[in-house]
Amino acid sequence: MKLLNVLIWGAFALSLASCAHHRDVRAGADGVHRVVLRGPDRAPLEESAISQANHYCDQFKKSPGFVSEDSKYTGKGDEENHKMVRGATKAVTAGGGMMSVFGGQNERNAGNVAVGAGVMGGIMTDQEAYTVDMRFKCL
Repeated sequence: MKLLNVLIWGAFALSLASCAHHRDVRAGADGVHRVVLRGPDRAPLEESAISQANHYCDQFKKSPGFVSEDSKYTGKGDEENHKMVRGATKAVTAGGGMMSVFGGQNERNAGNVAVGAGVMGGIMTDQEAYTVDMRFKCL
């Protein structure tokens, strides 16, 4: 009975995961589909949009042909300042994590503080600084 429950829940989880691979794709009546994403960093958004387009077209055994791709900074304030703050928070978080794991007690405490500061800095930056808008057809 336990095995059956595990199999049922596993199948359910898999079905949910398969839908999530292209959750931001909006199918177009004219065959031109669209993915619009917003987030704090441009590159991961672009990668996600392409991945979602690929997954969407895969279900029809086709590949995406991109009609248009538009990636732009839409955040508040200066883009260069945003990039600098994002880079610094990532560096502080990574460095603090290393100190927490590999340091002695004093280093662990300082590392934990640094990780916390990095996380807070990341939260405080504009979480919708970039907008990626891709339109594609499944060919």
